[in-house]
Amino acid sequence: MDYEKVHVSLLISAMIGCLTLTCVSSEATHIVGDRVGWACPSYNGFYETWARNATFNVGDVLLFQYNPGLNTVVHVNKDDYDHCTTRNVMETYFRGNSSVTLNHPGDYFFFCSVGKHCEAGQKLQIAVSQGNPPSQTI
Repeated sequence: MDYEKVHVSLLISAMIGCLTLTCVSSEATHIVGDRVGWACPSYNGFYETWARNATFNVGDVLLFQYNPGLNTVVHVNKDDYDHCTTRNVMETYFRGNSSVTLNHPGDYFFFCSVGKHCEAGQKLQIAVSQGNPPSQTI
């Protein structure tokens, strides 16, 4: 058995493994509100507090867990978010357990358009970063 060929083969396999690991993306799925999910919160500011404990990057996914008919998710601009209005809705989700992929850096604004849920604090503002590009080691 030629041990030198075995060592070279192992070295090449290890290098390919390292390259693969550095190129794997690091997108995360964030369950909005964790165990509470997407519901009318117990206090105004709940989702603001939740968002402060997370880092959001391009490619990450927000998972809004809710019962259809009881809640919605509307993606709006800052003015609509601030006033709980739906003049400039970018997207509406109403079927429950909705996933939103964060496609670009910047601020995102969401709220529930059912009744007075938004005024009661069922709203979420997040800042999305570009994130770190995968390192390329050769």
